[in-house]
Amino acid sequence: MGERAETEDVPPKDSPLTVGQLNDRIDEVVDSATDLHGVRCVGEVVGTSERDTAVYFTLTDGEHDLPCVVWQSRYRNMDLDLEDGMEVVLEGNVDFWVDGGEISLKPWEITAVGEGDQAAAVARLENELEQRGWFNDDRKQTPPRFPERIGVVTSLQGDARDDLQTAIHGQDPTVDILVKDASVQGDRAPRSIANGIHHLDRHEDVDLIIAGRGGGSDTDLKAFNTEAVAEALFTASTPTVTAVGHTDDRFIADKVADMAAITPTRAGEYFAGSRAEFVDAKVEPLERELEDAYQTFEQEYEHDRELAAGERKLTYYKVAVVVLVLLLLAVILWQVV
Repeated sequence: MGERAETEDVPPKDSPLTVGQLNDRIDEVVDSATDLHGVRCVGEVVGTSERDTAVYFTLTDGEHDLPCVVWQSRYRNMDLDLEDGMEVVLEGNVDFWVDGGEISLKPWEITAVGEGDQAAAVARLENELEQRGWFNDDRKQTPPRFPERIGVVTSLQGDARDDLQTAIHGQDPTVDILVKDASVQGDRAPRSIANGIHHLDRHEDVDLIIAGRGGGSDTDLKAFNTEAVAEALFTASTPTVTAVGHTDDRFIADKVADMAAITPTRAGEYFAGSRAEFVDAKVEPLERELEDAYQTFEQEYEHDRELAAGERKLTYYKVAVVVLVLLLLAVILWQVV
């Protein structure tokens, strides 16, 4: 009886593992791998985030990323302030977080080597483009406030496309949106984004081009720090807007484009704001001013109301006010349309 009870607790050999069971096995393998203890790894620090309990960052070589965690109790004893763009050598253990299913490097020693290759390359390019005048405000165009057709350069599979369409059509369903599919991550991304901008600028009748994507790591977003994308934005005859989401950093592309939005959603909301609200905002102050003017006229000629000449003069002013209102409304509507 006892022997049967033990065999009933053992799952059949071909039965699938639960996520927890598999994560436990991975944890055992990582923990028992002595060559993952006391490893030394060199790379560039990106995505630094300091919390109460730990400092989180990513170590990258430009192509591959590795999450890293330093507990605050250990970090406070290090004579070092981690910053994005630093090249460092880490020494520590590879760890597996069972609940989250994530591998990370937890260093006990961090040695700063200097400025990372990526950060140095971006700084050199930024300085060169600034010397060329690509960031100058006097060469930038003013994007149309209410474009009728918007070209979008982004991935058809990404969230940015849906965010833009929802934001634009949620406020003005009459706006035509033309999406040019592009790789926004990886080695092909810079040329793919640039080609998308060139295509919309040369071959499509669009009033505005928005190039962007949702958030990601510095490695994911590095296409927007390349000369290929900057050149496409700089040479476009159509007004351009960048919309790279969820980052406090400004990219080279942001500095070259005619305008930069902090997220694709914000870009869509700005360029598809309600026309009716825009007109109301222009008309209401005008109405108040005209009402004040009318009351002033009325007060000035109140003592002459019984006189025919005064009545005719007041009528003339009323007619003039009405004509002025109609003319100003016509000008406002013409600008909007």
